[in-house]
Amino acid sequence: MLTQTKSYVTLKDHAKRLGDVKLADLIQDTARAQKMVFTNDDLEVDIARQHIDMAALEALLGLAEDANIAAKRDAMFAGDAINKNENRPVVHAALRNPETRASARYQKMMTFAEHTRKAGAYDYIINIGIGGSDLGPAMVAMALAPFASGARVHYVSNVDPSHLHDVLAGCAAPRSLVIVTSKTFTTAETMRNASLAKSWLEAGGGDSDKQMVAVTAAANKAADWGIDPAQIFDFEAGVGGRYSLWSAVGLPVMLAIGADQFATFLQGGASMDVHFKTAPLAENIPVLLGLLRVWNRNFLGYATHGIMPYDQRLARVPAWAQQLEMESNGKSVSRDGDALDYATAPVIWGEAGTGCQHSFFQALHQGRDIVPLDIIFPRHPVGLHLADAWPDNSWQDSHQVLVVNALAQAEALAFGRENTEQPHKSFAGGRPSTVMSWDQTTPFALGRLLALYEHVTIVSGFLWDVNSFDQWGVELGKEMATSFEAHLKAGTIPDGMSPTAANLLARLAAQE
Repeated sequence: MLTQTKSYVTLKDHAKRLGDVKLADLIQDTARAQKMVFTNDDLEVDIARQHIDMAALEALLGLAEDANIAAKRDAMFAGDAINKNENRPVVHAALRNPETRASARYQKMMTFAEHTRKAGAYDYIINIGIGGSDLGPAMVAMALAPFASGARVHYVSNVDPSHLHDVLAGCAAPRSLVIVTSKTFTTAETMRNASLAKSWLEAGGGDSDKQMVAVTAAANKAADWGIDPAQIFDFEAGVGGRYSLWSAVGLPVMLAIGADQFATFLQGGASMDVHFKTAPLAENIPVLLGLLRVWNRNFLGYATHGIMPYDQRLARVPAWAQQLEMESNGKSVSRDGDALDYATAPVIWGEAGTGCQHSFFQALHQGRDIVPLDIIFPRHPVGLHLADAWPDNSWQDSHQVLVVNALAQAEALAFGRENTEQPHKSFAGGRPSTVMSWDQTTPFALGRLLALYEHVTIVSGFLWDVNSFDQWGVELGKEMATSFEAHLKAGTIPDGMSPTAANLLARLAAQE
């Protein structure tokens, strides 16, 4: 465990020592700055604004050695059952391998997607899922909007009927394809929405037998529910929901951008896999960012971590990364079931720039809580098809303003500006950030970025000695909800329910 490693005490000493060193002074060191910028093709990751010096970074790399990061990484890629609680290998990265695209699974999905796109029978595609079955593909679809063509794809996740209603209200049943995405094909919210969508298709003149497909790791259950086996796209049970967008869960994305662009997206992820597997630890971007995640959380005591994309199309990346990190590493016991005596996953949150600067950045600059940030952006825009209508390349100027704002925020957060005469205008500085940039947000670049964040989460989990591939914390609330629903219908009160909850349940029953 983290606190039992050889490096733990050394790192605590470094953190205490650096508490007396201003970040503004650290980042003035030219030699240090050059050593803290890492690249992978056109991806540039600048950690020079992190509150760390070279000695502490060296000690962090020692922690990676103590935790056997390289061996654990290799075991994951080798297909060992590193998901101990479920005795499963972790196979999502294998889905990005070029060889996988020759598999029957992938070929079936690709053939369906290309045939559907060329046939032009649908104007609307509705993906019904929740969690990883929604957050991943919905985020990717938004990010890659300029590469989409054909039918418009909608994503529905909430069991709140207004979510499904408001999507269906803008669709025509005879021209709609419904994708039901559920790993187990038992997810309560998804299956309820699927039933409502089926009724809508049939009532509106559609054909639910032909216009519904399933994406699942439980093909038999999908067939039993009524989906034609020819329209069931399966994936392995070893693919966790939050890691699943590389599998058949990406079907709505493939339908939107086409098989060729989806393959390029996979290639981007695979390129980061190669880097993660082969780069020395001292130059390995996922390893370094995973170490910094632990450094900020456990040695500097920062409880949250912000992800701020300066790219409007990446606005859903923070929500996707939130599930990725917090569902993976939000644990209080080790992989062996021992209680941890340290915190794990920080609270992940964020919003797109520059809008975020006009809301919560006030607290980031002048509040007492320090929040490490990832400030991420493409250096050039892509897919501005209306640019010809804007004179003098003014759209390029707008993108430059965007990038300048991102850089300015990183610098202002780090340096601050003291004002003793007007304390309300004083900025303490010392707020750490990592600045990540790349040329353009293409399918390749997006795949690489998302694979990077996956590996950061996995490295952090290895360091914290937790199982990053199960999620039992989501089960208790779902189990209780199922019980409460049954009691609501029966007009009874379950044993052990709190008095205040029992009162509310009774009032709900009386309104039925």
